[in-house]
Amino acid sequence: MLRFETHKIIGGIRQGLGRVEYRVGLFVIIPAVVMVFLILVKLGYTLASSTMDVYVKVNSITSLKKGTPVQIKGYRLGRVVDIRPVFKPALHFLATLRISRDIELYEDCAAVITNQNVIGDPVVELRNPETKGFFLREGDVIEGIESGSIEDITAKVNILLTEAAAIMTVYREVSQESRQDIRRLVTGLADSVANVNAIIQNSQKDILDIIGSMRRTSQTLDEVSAEIKKHPMKFLFQGKGEK
Repeated sequence: MLRFETHKIIGGIRQGLGRVEYRVGLFVIIPAVVMVFLILVKLGYTLASSTMDVYVKVNSITSLKKGTPVQIKGYRLGRVVDIRPVFKPALHFLATLRISRDIELYEDCAAVITNQNVIGDPVVELRNPETKGFFLREGDVIEGIESGSIEDITAKVNILLTEAAAIMTVYREVSQESRQDIRRLVTGLADSVANVNAIIQNSQKDILDIIGSMRRTSQTLDEVSAEIKKHPMKFLFQGKGEK
């Protein structure tokens, strides 16, 4: 009887210890599961099917990193969850975008990597094509277009302004020289016109003298012709007598 009671007490103690261990295990496992779940959500993973993974092909990752937000027209769709290199046929990179399915995107859309503020934080801006075709699907690859940074744009603008100022300076110099050339040309034309007028005036005098001489010669010929008609024999015998 005593032995039976002893076994019963020992069994109760074991059962009590088992329940305590079970509860302790639950208290350890449940927080661990919750922590893992929060970490996965923080990394962009989700158990729901409201998101999909697509890829962006880029030649450089200098302006792209994990966690870079993805948006369309300023509305945030998701973010970059992974970047991996691809070595064939040439070195490039594939960035995995985990984006929402709520917005309709098309397979010919573009992914523009640009800066969203003055600090230079990158952002992937998705832009739908004007001609809409098939919808973007899970696993599709989008061509990435890297936009210039603010520093590059500012430098290019400064270069353009400098070139524009130089062009304006050259234009002014050319304009001044052209004005002087035009003045010289006008002066030369005026002199040429005066010379032409003088030549025309002198030519008019010569032409009048020539016309007068021709008229006098014509009158003389008319008189001689009339005299020959009147006295033809006189001219014949007069010529023989002179010989």
